[in-house]
Amino acid sequence: PANFLYYRWWKRTNLFPAESLLGDFDVFHATNYQAPALRRAALVTTVHDINFVRFPEMQSKGIRRFIQSLPGLLERSRVVLTDSRFTADEIVEVYGLPPQKLEVVYPGLNPVFYREPDREERERALRAYCLQPPYIAYIGNLHPRKNLATLVEAFAILRGRGLEHRLAVIGGGGLGRLNNLEYRKLMRRVRDLGLEDEVVFTGYVPDERLKSLLAQADMLVFPSIYEGFGLPPLEAMACGVPVITSRRASLPEVVGDAALLLEDPLDAEEIATGVETLLRDASLRARLVEKGRERARMFTWEEAARKVLEVYGRVVGS
Repeated sequence: PANFLYYRWWKRTNLFPAESLLGDFDVFHATNYQAPALRRAALVTTVHDINFVRFPEMQSKGIRRFIQSLPGLLERSRVVLTDSRFTADEIVEVYGLPPQKLEVVYPGLNPVFYREPDREERERALRAYCLQPPYIAYIGNLHPRKNLATLVEAFAILRGRGLEHRLAVIGGGGLGRLNNLEYRKLMRRVRDLGLEDEVVFTGYVPDERLKSLLAQADMLVFPSIYEGFGLPPLEAMACGVPVITSRRASLPEVVGDAALLLEDPLDAEEIATGVETLLRDASLRARLVEKGRERARMFTWEEAARKVLEVYGRVVGS
């Protein structure tokens, strides 16, 4: 409905600002790269990332529309919120926005990840998704920037060296036809490598089940080449699972020193070496688990809400 209204109506006329439909209000917060015409209300916009600008060739037609609409939205906005300092800096670089117009508000973590699943929950999750330890986990959708193709190549290297783990690709969906296209490409490569029985695609998993799958993984490998924030590493850390991720985009900002960072996430051999290092070095695993739990506790929705309310108060009072 939001896309229909925006592209078919609000975008084509300035005669009907949102107040004409809803009555007067003080602030409109745009959270999905689009906003209606406004009469007097202040516009606050959240920009999660600009991956569609950095990687236009990887986007669906619907997402590519944001390339044209975002500059105007930023210009209209009284304040622009971002999920990370990385994204704030990108907006300054690409669109020339003054830094004082930007506020970083880190997302929070679902508290469900802090609760230890019991034995029955763990077993039920494994049965539901046809998994059995030992396995390495990835969480996220199948977008090309998530770099799953390289992770599959790294996993093939590891299996060739005698690794007994499976690879659990947890998540998917939310990308329309692009999801199906990427799934077919990945499955074709998995079959070519003879890994059909070793790579498990679970599809979407709700957080209640996700924590049980994470808690039983030996590690999370998240080799994404671009993230505006990146929640999966923090979700794994909250569950006491060590993390390997990329020294790219916002990810070092998010994980701090609580993860093993890949210098070149497009290098399958480097990923494979990182996995072997974590499996072999018990003291490193323990250190990353401890630091990871501390790091995950830094990101709460209460703090995010406090900062957003602060911004609302400022724009209404100005």
